[in-house]
Amino acid sequence: MKKYLVLVFTLMFVLSITATALAAATGNPFVDVPANHWSYSAVKQLADAGIIEGADGKFNGDKTLTRYEIAVIVAKALAKEDKADAEQKALIEKLAVEYSTELKNMGIRLSTVEEKVNRVNFYGYLGLRFDYGKGSAFTTEGIQTEAAHVDTYTTFKINDKSTVVLENVFHNNLRNVGATAGSLIDGTDTANYPNGWNQLAHSVFVNTALDQVKLTVGQFGMIPAYGMVLSSEDFQGSRVKGVKASFGTGAVTATVFSGKTFGLYGTGSSYLGAGRYNMAELDYALTKTTNVKAAYHKTDDITYEELGFDTKLTGDLVFEAAVAKSDLDVSNNKSYYAQLKYKQAMFWAVPHSYDLFVGYRKVPASATLNGGSNSDFNGNYMYDFKGVIIGAHYVPDKMVQLTTWYAFGKKIETTTTGDKANADQKVFRAQLDFFF
Repeated sequence: MKKYLVLVFTLMFVLSITATALAAATGNPFVDVPANHWSYSAVKQLADAGIIEGADGKFNGDKTLTRYEIAVIVAKALAKEDKADAEQKALIEKLAVEYSTELKNMGIRLSTVEEKVNRVNFYGYLGLRFDYGKGSAFTTEGIQTEAAHVDTYTTFKINDKSTVVLENVFHNNLRNVGATAGSLIDGTDTANYPNGWNQLAHSVFVNTALDQVKLTVGQFGMIPAYGMVLSSEDFQGSRVKGVKASFGTGAVTATVFSGKTFGLYGTGSSYLGAGRYNMAELDYALTKTTNVKAAYHKTDDITYEELGFDTKLTGDLVFEAAVAKSDLDVSNNKSYYAQLKYKQAMFWAVPHSYDLFVGYRKVPASATLNGGSNSDFNGNYMYDFKGVIIGAHYVPDKMVQLTTWYAFGKKIETTTTGDKANADQKVFRAQLDFFF
């Protein structure tokens, strides 16, 4: 697998240099959105109808825009969606899906997009969860858990390039019956908390830019590539401390990180704890509908390689797949997953939107740092697991999302918590999130 990663990284580097040269030759360096992208005509159609204006208060159809600039335009369109007809709403929804990542990262309240830029913003979500699991993988008959989770962000705008972000996370296990339903940040077994337990975490970081290089400095969550090796979706032990730098040109984006990671999960039966961690990632937009991502991770004594892609098979159907491998000399040092997703739930914009997904994953403990992208919030059931997961998201109203999924399969390795290799595991989750 290593020779293929070397080939991919070499190809992406050549493409990056070529894209930079082409951009410089045209006088428009670092432009993210190609001039012939479909979103230009969509934005122009909405502008002609009087639904939206440009990022600078007007829309110039002959001006090339970055993805961020178009996301600002889309955010304004979402705020005026009630004035649009059915066709225009469909166009706004399509744009919202295309630029969903940029919209989420803008640090604004997507429920009520304000024209005025505030220096201080506050946003986050409250989640309520119910889990039920059974099978021989659990140390007792089964589990039943009810939990509440609050994740809040406060952003302080310093200037046009720099923002300080304070994140506060609180998790309360309201009831825990049966086997351990997730483990604590400090590694204490939940048996010491018969009436439930609490978790509290803080992160603070700065987002800034140095010329065309975007920087994040401090303690924060991170999901390199497709989250096979490290993912901030899992509250337990996924934060990193250090410096992340990203540079994009044309269709290629390069990201590097240097610092530390900390948490419970480790390799095989051991816990990782705090330790040095470095990462390099390359993302390549192969076409308008297909992306390829590769990442290299290194701790004090273990390296991990990760490669994957996602593509739109149709307008509503997306396929995603990835593989990862550690350099540990053990049998279970490779992981992989594949997923099909139909439609896209858009809690920030479209009531009654939904998506359906089904996938298969095999993620041994020896192939991942913290279980990878394994849950919607605070759950480790997919860690050291092989099997099928099927589920859905549904938006009953703006800024509200219902999640359900069912996972069934087997544990892979024998762990320190007493789980046996190839033991059966079945888990059902129902979760309701309120965003603000």
